[in-house]
Amino acid sequence: MVRMKRRWKTEKLMVFSQQMGHLLESGISLLTCLDLLVTQQLITSSLYEKLKKELENGGNLSSALQKCAFPNLFISFIRAAEEHGDYVFGFKQCASYYAARAKWSREFGQACFYPLLVFCIAIGAIFFLVSIVLPRFSELYQTLGIPLPAITQWMFLLSHSFHSVLLFAGGSICLLSVGGGLIRMSSDRLQAFFTRMLLWLPGIGQYYRYRFTHYVATQLGSLLAAGVPLLTALDVMATLTPWVLLTRRIHKVKKCLMQGDSFAGAVKKKAEPLFLPLFVQMVTLAEESGKLDEILLHLSEGTEKMMKYKIERLTRSLEPAFIFAIGLFVALTVIGMFLPVLQLVRAL
Repeated sequence: MVRMKRRWKTEKLMVFSQQMGHLLESGISLLTCLDLLVTQQLITSSLYEKLKKELENGGNLSSALQKCAFPNLFISFIRAAEEHGDYVFGFKQCASYYAARAKWSREFGQACFYPLLVFCIAIGAIFFLVSIVLPRFSELYQTLGIPLPAITQWMFLLSHSFHSVLLFAGGSICLLSVGGGLIRMSSDRLQAFFTRMLLWLPGIGQYYRYRFTHYVATQLGSLLAAGVPLLTALDVMATLTPWVLLTRRIHKVKKCLMQGDSFAGAVKKKAEPLFLPLFVQMVTLAEESGKLDEILLHLSEGTEKMMKYKIERLTRSLEPAFIFAIGLFVALTVIGMFLPVLQLVRAL
């Protein structure tokens, strides 16, 4: 299943959705559309056989896609289309969403490329200085018996412990990766607990609130725009949401709705800490105007733009920080290496 998820890149999902939407809109049957996509090599023969078998056995398309490990958001669009009775609309929504996401991914990659390049150069420069330059000077000064100032001693100490620091950093990254994988495979209660803890962390908590707000606004807005009733839309979201904590809060919101609360009141009562403050305000205005789907989709677009802006601002600030760090380290290294020589010359 993990292998299938990796194979479905955003661009491929976009093209798949566009082709399916165009073919179905032309009046071609669902199985024939899939057959044509195999011919165009947009899907593999094995995937086609799995989808075909599931459909011929009486299953619906969303269930077939779920068994083939398509992304949850993609499946929710198709399930909404099934509720509405219009696959064309669902695939067009998928195409629109994944086209915007592909564009955002490209722009994000371009924004991150230069800071990452500078970071790699910084790591390479530090590694060269600490592993090659500093040991040479250390041997030279020991041979000459030159007394070393504090900054030079500190630089040599860093040189001797550099490999240990690298091993510690590499081991920490491996432990964090393994820990993250174990958490994903752990019980629902443990996953919900860790997500709740992350929400309290500065920066990370705000990131998750942006993710939750964007996800719910996109999902719920699209489902409502497809004509799916609110309670049914919440059921679909709860089934496909990848975060256990969010799934539980959606169930609580639905329970409040069934008890007579408004949607905004239910969200404020049961799920407000998971979202940005703007979410509850927008939902309140949407219920008053009767345009919940439109305002949610507008909020989704605005949240995505804000996430993009914050990431771009972060990458722009990292670039000069990396350059400054390189310059500072090189300056300290030069001072630390040649200060003993200057002291020796002055003594002579």
